[in-house]
Amino acid sequence: MSADKADGMSGASELTDLFRRVPVALYRTDEEGNLLVANDALVGLLGYESMEDLISAMSLVSSVYVDPVERHRWISEMNEKGLVFDFDVELKCADGSTIWVQDTARAIRDDRGDLLYYEGALIDVTEKIEATKARQEFLATVSHELRNPIAVVVGLSHELADRYEAFDDKERHDMSEMIARQADDAAWLIEDLLVAYRDDVSRVAISPEQFDVVDAVSPILTVAPDKIDFAIQNEETSVFADPRRTRQIVRNLVNNAINHGGNEIAIRVDSLGERVRIRVCDNGQPIPDQELDDIFRAFRRGSHSNHPSSVGLGLPVARELARLMGGEITYSHEDGYSIFTLSLPGA
Repeated sequence: MSADKADGMSGASELTDLFRRVPVALYRTDEEGNLLVANDALVGLLGYESMEDLISAMSLVSSVYVDPVERHRWISEMNEKGLVFDFDVELKCADGSTIWVQDTARAIRDDRGDLLYYEGALIDVTEKIEATKARQEFLATVSHELRNPIAVVVGLSHELADRYEAFDDKERHDMSEMIARQADDAAWLIEDLLVAYRDDVSRVAISPEQFDVVDAVSPILTVAPDKIDFAIQNEETSVFADPRRTRQIVRNLVNNAINHGGNEIAIRVDSLGERVRIRVCDNGQPIPDQELDDIFRAFRRGSHSNHPSSVGLGLPVARELARLMGGEITYSHEDGYSIFTLSLPGA
């Protein structure tokens, strides 16, 4: 064997080894969509145990596409340009889950221009796609939630300004009360957004002082659209916390019960040891265990939600603020009631 031939074989072997070892998922497919070759990174990306499992499960490349139409779009783009660049597509994994990948590929042809195969690389972009979707949903829901109260404020304000004498005292009082309530809703949503979008939540302004939590709860009851049963179960209701932030937390817990809970809502204030507790209870369906983490993550909603347009900031913001004040928020379901408990340091 000549030295040149030996060197060529050695180089080919090194390239094969590199193909297998490189951490980026690589593949080759033919024109019909058969998988010709893949590397270990592709096997791992799609969640298979071995190359043999991957090949046996994939009759055609299109079989792992969640939407087979996307494969036709991929082929059309490839035929038109000779390459596909940053093509986002959702693929099925071995365990039935799905991931989003970014596919970059090109057509390899012989000297006569005939297609030999397609070769490409896949990068997992699931987090990027989910973040993009969350951002789009966030913009849509925030604009919806802000538009509604602002529309009420603007509409009723113009009515009072333009036709003040057409209304009697009670009507003017009712309209003013509605304007105040809707403006309050918009202001608190903006407050939640300012907390949720802080890069460093620990730097949110907190001004702790001694106060009675009943003073924080009472104003919320006066503007709540539904009747809420309120009871103080012992006299130790003084805490050391930020009264404005405490009111923000309780308001979010009450709104959560109104929007996502049952038709019976109650607030109970008591103390346990050196902590004061504010429990917001409703007779809605219990939250499944597998969803408990999600309800405390911004822009997430549990499947029990009755308001799909809700932006999903209340509970995450409430927990962050509680922790900044040395408190905590927990969830339990007892005697047919979902209970969110805010505990704060007693004064």
